[in-house]
Amino acid sequence: MRHSPALSLRIALALALAVPAASATAAAVRSVELSGPRPFGFFIGDIIRHEVTITADPGLRVVAASLPRPGPLTYWLELRGVELEDLGDRGGLRRHRLHLEYQTFYAPLEPLALEIPPITLTLQDGAERAEATVPAWTFLTSPLREIRPQRDETGTYLRPDAAPRGVPLSGWLMATGSSGGSALLLLGLIARHRGWWPFRARARRPFARSVRDLRRGLRDGADMEAYRAALLTLHRAFDATAKRRILADDLPMFLDAAPAFRPLQSDIERFFAASRQAFFRTDGAAAFHLLPPEGLVALGRRLAAAERAAG
Repeated sequence: MRHSPALSLRIALALALAVPAASATAAAVRSVELSGPRPFGFFIGDIIRHEVTITADPGLRVVAASLPRPGPLTYWLELRGVELEDLGDRGGLRRHRLHLEYQTFYAPLEPLALEIPPITLTLQDGAERAEATVPAWTFLTSPLREIRPQRDETGTYLRPDAAPRGVPLSGWLMATGSSGGSALLLLGLIARHRGWWPFRARARRPFARSVRDLRRGLRDGADMEAYRAALLTLHRAFDATAKRRILADDLPMFLDAAPAFRPLQSDIERFFAASRQAFFRTDGAAAFHLLPPEGLVALGRRLAAAERAAG
């Protein structure tokens, strides 16, 4: 069956119009906008930061594998950082923001224009793919010094060392002095309370010394001889505190003269009772029962604590 020339022309026109219509439905990148710093005044070692906004049809996402990897790009240019930000869909379009950080290591002898190369990114939505090209960026780099610097009479081009800036120390010195003074005062109070030098001669704390002797004497065991020696040690502490010999009948007078020991009256009475059993009745078992060796040391500690509290 043969078609007329007019019908064939209509079919050809329909096919020609259908191809652009089909291609128009394919996803595409709408725009790529590069935002960077002023393109001049850069020196060796400077950091250059770019911000690229990619606008594409909905559904298109930047393929992570197409992003450039940080590292040297040329012998003078290094890509230090890459960060992709998905801004989502808005107004029927999808936007991505790409942050790029470069560092230049070029040391020119005179002002020179350099170019950061373009970057091609791939966007994908299922089977559909599109490409976005970040354009090249040209900037002007300058030398740190002139090619042939002028020299002065000394024949040197180096600048003198900058004088160090003074740091105010008054606040730190005051804080250090206050802390040191407080520490010395606290140490003095502790030394006075514990009877350390130089307060040892003034304090004369017999019970504090007796505790050390009690621990030393009863360290290797508590036989009757060591127990009696420990009782005598504590007796001498009572005598030194009262500045006279103290017997059991003198206890009320001792407590009136040293009221700091009154809370320990029952313990002190038990001590004198145990001493009477050990020395006068030679009944060591009864003495041990009234006040065992560990109880004797504990009483010495309590007496020393009351002695310190009394000053």
